[in-house]
Amino acid sequence: MASRTYRFLNANQVKRLYATFIANTSPTQPALLESAVASPMNVKHYTGQQDLFALAGDFSAKIMKNHAFQDGNKRIALIAADMLLKINGYRLQRTPLGDTNNTELEQAHVKVVTNEWSAEELGKLYAKIATPIDEWTSDIVAYRNDATEY
Repeated sequence: MASRTYRFLNANQVKRLYATFIANTSPTQPALLESAVASPMNVKHYTGQQDLFALAGDFSAKIMKNHAFQDGNKRIALIAADMLLKINGYRLQRTPLGDTNNTELEQAHVKVVTNEWSAEELGKLYAKIATPIDEWTSDIVAYRNDATEY
């Protein structure tokens, strides 16, 4: 089976999302952010995982569990996973942290950090909630253009 190509966010893009939506501070553990950003590409490479939502679940779980930021790790994990999906043609929410399905997503993220759910289960929820994006906004295009293609 041929490997699919996706776009993945880099650490600077996650930092930019964090500064825009949570707080204008740097990660307290930048190496852990780099590790989280590399994780879905490593999973894709070493396990052959081709499901975008499973990769987004892994990305999100790693951001939350690596705890690279002082505060807001679950929130940035949701925002970053949403942007990762958007630059690949899907969305979890229309506006970051503002949609009605946020409660379900927030509860799922808590379940991941408390080890009640795996990254795979989170990816399945993402697949259930995600819809194709209907508009390529300038923000999405800018993140897509700066993303790593793999």
